[in-house]
Amino acid sequence: MRKRTRIVLHPRPLAPGARELVVNGRAHALVALGDAIHGELFWMQPAVFRREWQLVSERGEHMLIHGRGLSGRRASVETPAATWSVSRGWTGRLELTDAGGGSLMSVAHRWLMRSRLEPAAGPSLVWRWHWSGGRTLEDEEGQVLLRLQRVWSFLRQQAVVTVADAARGREDLPQLLAVTGFTWLSEARSHAH
Repeated sequence: MRKRTRIVLHPRPLAPGARELVVNGRAHALVALGDAIHGELFWMQPAVFRREWQLVSERGEHMLIHGRGLSGRRASVETPAATWSVSRGWTGRLELTDAGGGSLMSVAHRWLMRSRLEPAAGPSLVWRWHWSGGRTLEDEEGQVLLRLQRVWSFLRQQAVVTVADAARGREDLPQLLAVTGFTWLSEARSHAH
């Protein structure tokens, strides 16, 4: 018989606009990005072999991606304002959809170290892979919107995300962070041998 712990956790009050949820038995308090986009954001995998990734900063947890199903091709994205679904097809096409099933963004199959990210509204963007292991999201003129660099961690997938000035004012920034994060996770998983 397992001995019960004697630790009592008292919930702290949530900030305005925050959302609390429980996923896989763990509580998460998601807060809006706000001023956190001026610093570095981190994709963290809190536990080894758990299909769950958190986008965090010094201000707290901003986004949560947790896998659904056995294949690793589908996941739910939790934010303080909404819940989205992201899925990767057999051809490599990735799609982010809202709760009603409407497409928000998609990423076409990559070719020559780049993929085409197509928002539902607005011009296409380029998701580029670099030899240094980093990834960048660029607009059509080649201006970098965000940069993702993998951080070494034993048996975990973790990365640092830097948001450029040009992307900080975009209304679809949370969707961009979600779709680029899952694209990066899908790339890392598909190349594992």
